[in-house]
Amino acid sequence: MESTSPTALADLVRGAQQGDEVALREIIVNYQHRVAGFVYAMTTRSHYVEDLTQQVFIKMVRAIDRLQEPAQFESWLFRLARNTCIDQLRRQKLRRIFLPFGAEHENIPEPAGAVDAEELDALRHALAQLRPQDRALLALAEEGRSQVEMAEITGTSVAVIKARLHRARERLREFYQPPHS
Repeated sequence: MESTSPTALADLVRGAQQGDEVALREIIVNYQHRVAGFVYAMTTRSHYVEDLTQQVFIKMVRAIDRLQEPAQFESWLFRLARNTCIDQLRRQKLRRIFLPFGAEHENIPEPAGAVDAEELDALRHALAQLRPQDRALLALAEEGRSQVEMAEITGTSVAVIKARLHRARERLREFYQPPHS
């Protein structure tokens, strides 16, 4: 929410905490694309984005009145998103263990976009090799989050973030095989 100052955001959050539906709607509208992008980066599955983003905002609406510090809203929201994605990935992993793999589960093609499909597949494959926590850090970094913000969102220290981010980037480089031109 680049256009809204931290003070204005805190005011919106306080309004939402007091039941102001307009403030709540404004928060959702201002964050929906960023949360959706974060969800995609975490799960690497476009078919999860809409449902998981909606789940994040439902959790936000249900719990916003318990948020102690409105100034910490953004970190809190992305922590909700991170935890929602990790829960989904755990459920997905369990499903794969207990459900047989069928033809209908084969790769579903993504709609054509600005990025070359082969390159996108290579990146998606590399990201899928990483732990969800590492994908979360890379998504936060891609969004332009500072290491301090990442530490707040993940509940760790800046030193831990630096080390994990470095390892995540190294592992991504290790797994990423760009298509040959």
